[in-house]
Amino acid sequence: MAITEPGLSSSPNRGLAATAGTMFAIWGVLGFFFTHESGHRFFGSTGGYLWNAFLVNPAICAVWTLFAALLFINALATVAAARRTNLVVGILSLVLGVYGFVLMNTSANIFAANTTDNVFHVVVGVILVLTALGADKQNLRALRASQTA
Repeated sequence: MAITEPGLSSSPNRGLAATAGTMFAIWGVLGFFFTHESGHRFFGSTGGYLWNAFLVNPAICAVWTLFAALLFINALATVAAARRTNLVVGILSLVLGVYGFVLMNTSANIFAANTTDNVFHVVVGVILVLTALGADKQNLRALRASQTA
């Protein structure tokens, strides 16, 4: 009996990748509309405000859009691909959050991160990493066993 790849609704990693991809796509695309207020640079410590909370510049919007593309593509691929992507994007999101907290009020803040951005990156990063490390273990074991049999 062949084991089939779990769908988006039955795989936590695939479902989360699709959900996080949607969220990053919304933030990234909408953010571009607010980045050119007052002539902000691509990499700059200033930017426009998305929903009066998230400080955005074109660089962080490009990163969010790239995250969205990676998450969407791999959510539609396999459980293993979604799991790896959740782990990588989660770690990168955590790095962005820590980077923002450390360099928030300096000229090295090239992603125009503020406290809201940093908390967002850390929370999303933790959720992605924990899901990648803790979920879908039974699905992956069953898929590996069916491939070797």
